[in-house]
Order: sequence, then structure tokens, then C-alpha cells
Amino acid sequence: MSINNRPVSMDIDIYSGNPVIMDEGCFKISYREPILGGNRQAIHKTRTMMGAVNEFNTLERTSLSPEGLPFDTPLRIERINTRGFHTDTWTMDGRYATPRHMYHHTKENTR
Repeated sequence: MSINNRPVSMDIDIYSGNPVIMDEGCFKISYREPILGGNRQAIHKTRTMMGAVNEFNTLERTSLSPEGLPFDTPLRIERINTRGFHTDTWTMDGRYATPRHMYHHTKENTR
């Protein structure tokens, strides 16, 4: 493809050869619900992992208990690239703890 006789840079799906027109990239944050202790998941569309954690910490539904008090919870953050593949995982002992990089997937053939 070209625009005004200039090549256009775009991602091509390695399986079908078609241009990628959907961006499936995101950060999935898994956490524990404070009352019942059940697992919950929040999905954030940000550029960086810390941006996703900052957004997670500012949302009322992921930060406050029903009494309106903040709750502490361990976090598991997974990076999903633009093609929908899991590439990295970080864990945090609490919402304000230091992230630990636990997993880096180098192949893009598994979801």
C-alpha cells in the first residue's frame, strides 16, 4: 500500500498476511475483592505498566471497599500485545509495592 507514492508502514498478521486493523493490546490486572475475597480482573488500555497501575489505583471500583475505604490487595499484571498475545507478567505485593518482572514470553505463537 502507498499514499502519494510513499510506502505506508503497518503491521501484517503473520498467519493470514492481512493488515492488523484491531489493537488488542492492554494490561490485565488481577486482584482480590475485599469483602468476599473473590478474584477480579481489570483491563486497562495504557502505554505503560505503571500507567495501568496508576489508573487502577484511581478508579473507585478497584480502589475502595463498599465502606469507602481503600483496600490493599496483591496484584498480578499481564501485558497483552497488539495481536492479543500474552508477553509479560509482573506481580506486586500491594497496590503501592515495587513491581517484580516474573515472565517474558519471546514467542508469539501461543495465547
